[in-house]
Amino acid sequence: MMNNTGTPNWNAIAPSAFPWEQEALDFIRSRFPTHEPYRAWSNFEFIADDGSLNEVDLLIFTPQGFFLVEIKSSPGVLAGDSYTWTWQHGGHSKVVDNPVFLANRKAKKLVSLLQRQRAFEKLRVPFIEPLIFCSAENLQSQLQGNARFHVCLRDQTNKPGIMAALNRRDCPGLSEKPRGEFNRPMGKAISRALEQIGIKPSQRSRRVGDYELQSVIDEGPGYQDFLGKHIALKDTFRRIRVYLVQAETNAEQRVMIQRAAEREFRLLQVLEHRGVLRAMEFTNHELGPAIIFQHFPSVVRLDHYLIQQKDRITDDLRLSLMRQIAETISFAHGKHVVHRNLSPRAILVVHPER
Repeated sequence: MMNNTGTPNWNAIAPSAFPWEQEALDFIRSRFPTHEPYRAWSNFEFIADDGSLNEVDLLIFTPQGFFLVEIKSSPGVLAGDSYTWTWQHGGHSKVVDNPVFLANRKAKKLVSLLQRQRAFEKLRVPFIEPLIFCSAENLQSQLQGNARFHVCLRDQTNKPGIMAALNRRDCPGLSEKPRGEFNRPMGKAISRALEQIGIKPSQRSRRVGDYELQSVIDEGPGYQDFLGKHIALKDTFRRIRVYLVQAETNAEQRVMIQRAAEREFRLLQVLEHRGVLRAMEFTNHELGPAIIFQHFPSVVRLDHYLIQQKDRITDDLRLSLMRQIAETISFAHGKHVVHRNLSPRAILVVHPER
């Protein structure tokens, strides 16, 4: 494993591509103990048993627990609840899902993968707990109650932060005592298991057709949606849905997944309507078959839009939204197509500023 940090127990699998993320990593590393059983791995990705691609900012093992740390570096004011956060900065606001949920899913996938490695034939992988490190200096957090669970800021005098969570479990949502064994043999077993998995540097250069895969936009059973950036036309973006092929999938099942994806693409091509996201191209990727959709840079999920604009939504706008949704559903039904997962998070507002 790569280690160019000068800290023997800190493995930088890849350098960070973002200065603000690297600064957050440096904040932790400069305060991180260098003795056993403390260990850390930063900036890597793994493919889970379900075939999904998962990027990890930081994985930490200490005598107080095993943690998957997700870094969020947006400045300004942070508010929200257990389900959604609102970042406010420079007169603008952005609504996102509470990142604890995604980090927790990654943690569970990684535990499952580690447990299948030779290093853990006679041991049990300890529980991996998610932590969100909101690393921007002078960030004002207005999170209250359960919304504060597993969320850490920078450590300050009389204000415990990320290091207090890692070293003392001093963080809302963490139990007083960890679950599992957290000693030198366990740390070594985890290191061996990660090597056996073959964790890789986060690859921003993964390509689907003429597009580089960027961040995960959404995911669900059997698929992941990525933001795709054109390799030559730098201002051209697409939404790329990859249909996942599980690690244990046999040849017959792979053919079934391929045919199902092709069938969905052909079906979507028939749905030429301004309310239906246009499927532009079908291709294949190492993770599975993929459909390339049009993408609008300012697009916002309807559930996020309703939170972001809650004080500015008029009755006329509500009626307009309902009419557009009803017209699109009616058109699809007229083509004998039914959306099996219709919800506010599956509906996109293309021009939220209008």
